[in-house]
Amino acid sequence: MKDSSQLKIVVKARQTGYSFCAALRAVLECSRRKTTWIFLSKGERQSRLLMEKVCEHVQGIGMAAPLIEHDFTEGVTVKQLEVRFPNGSVIYGLPANPETARGFSGNVTLDEFAFHRDAEKIYTALYPSITRGYSLEIISTPNGQNGKFYELAKAAGLVGGGLALPSAWSAHRVTLWEAFEQGLKVDVAALRSGVDDETWQQEYCCEFISTASQWIGPELWQSCVSSEATSEFGMRNSESATRVATGDLYAGWDIARKRDLSVIWIAELVGDVTWTRGIITFRNMPTPDQVKEARALLPRLRRMTIDMSGMGLAIFEQLAREFPGKVEGVSFTQPVKEAMAVRVKDRMEKRLMRLPDSDEARAGFMSLKRAVTSTGLARFDAEHDSRYGHADHFWACALAEAAAERPSCGWSECAAVFGKPLGLGVQMPVDLMPQFPGEAR
Repeated sequence: MKDSSQLKIVVKARQTGYSFCAALRAVLECSRRKTTWIFLSKGERQSRLLMEKVCEHVQGIGMAAPLIEHDFTEGVTVKQLEVRFPNGSVIYGLPANPETARGFSGNVTLDEFAFHRDAEKIYTALYPSITRGYSLEIISTPNGQNGKFYELAKAAGLVGGGLALPSAWSAHRVTLWEAFEQGLKVDVAALRSGVDDETWQQEYCCEFISTASQWIGPELWQSCVSSEATSEFGMRNSESATRVATGDLYAGWDIARKRDLSVIWIAELVGDVTWTRGIITFRNMPTPDQVKEARALLPRLRRMTIDMSGMGLAIFEQLAREFPGKVEGVSFTQPVKEAMAVRVKDRMEKRLMRLPDSDEARAGFMSLKRAVTSTGLARFDAEHDSRYGHADHFWACALAEAAAERPSCGWSECAAVFGKPLGLGVQMPVDLMPQFPGEAR
C-alpha cells in the first residue's frame, strides 16, 4: 500500500490479501487524482471478482466520506468491468489477452500473473502502457520454474531466497507463516495437513517448484515392493502361473511398436489390493505377434484395458470383437492420464498395490514427471529412453488398475459372452456353473 515505486513485483502465498490491497490502492489513487488503472486477471471470472473488490472499497469509502466531510466518491459510476470517478479517473478490469491489453495506457496491475496464458506476449504488450509515468505492479503465487513471472521474480531476487540483483523492481515476498505472524487469522497446521508437500511449498511457502517433478519417488515405490509380487507371469508355463495367481486377473496394455516399449501389466485383485502377477514386455515386436500373445492371455483374464490411442485403436477393436465384454479401450488424453496417474499414486500411498522388485518397472515409474503448463494445468510425461521406454510400465500398470476398478462381471457381459439377451429376472441355468467356474454367478 505504501510502496509508490514505478515497478513492483510480489511473490505471495494464497489468500494473504494482496489483491484486496491492490484494489484499495487503485481506488485511493483514482480518488486522489485523475488517472487510469488497468487490472489484468487470468480470465473474465477472475476479472469480475477483482472488480467486485474495487466496488466494495468504493462503497466503504463512500460510507466513511461524510464523517470527514468529503465527497470524492459522489458521482462514481459502476459497470461490471469498469468504475468511473467524477474527477475523470477510471479503473478497468480485463481478462488477460495481449490484443485487448495493447489498446490501453495507464497504471497496470497484473494479478496472478504466473497463471496468465501468453504471459510473455501480455507483458510485451502492456509494458509500454506505463511509458508516460504510470506504474506497473505484478502480483502472483508461484507456478513452477518457467514463464515470464518466474523470470522476473528470479531477476528481482525472489527465487530461492537469493539476493536481489541490481534492478528497477521493488520486490516483495510473504509466505503464509509470515502473514500469520503479522495477524492473518488462519489455522496454519490445519491448512498444512490438507495438502501434499509440493502444493504446500508452492502455494503457501512461495517456492517455485520444478515444473517437471518426479511423480513417483523412490521411497513410495519401495514401500509397495513385495517379494510375493512377480514380473514373471509365465505365459508359456501355465502350471507356474496357476500356482502364483489363483484369483481374478486383470491386465493393462500400453501399446507401442518401435520407439517405445509395448507392455502388458497383469495384476490379481485380492480384496481391495492389487498384486502384480506378471509383466510382459515387447521390444520392437511386430504387431501381429503382439496381438497373438495378448490373444493367448485373454481367456485367463477378467478384463484387459488397452491404450487405444493411435495404433492401439485397431488392436482394441479386433480383440473386443473376439472377446466381447473382456476388453475395454482408453484414449490417452491429458485429463485421462492425469486421473489415472493420480489414482495409482493414491493407491500406492494407501498401500493398496504390491509391486515386483523389477529394475525395468522401477525405471518406468521413476521416469514419469508431472509438469505444470503456463495455464496451470498438470501434464504427465517422461523422457524417451532407449532401454526403459517412455514410462510404459507405469501406464500399463495404470491401465491394469483401471481394469480392476469396477466389478468384474455383469449381466450385459454375460449376455455378450453367451450370444443372447438376458431379460430382467432371468436366472443363469444351474448347469453352466460347473462348466464356467468363476465366470457364471
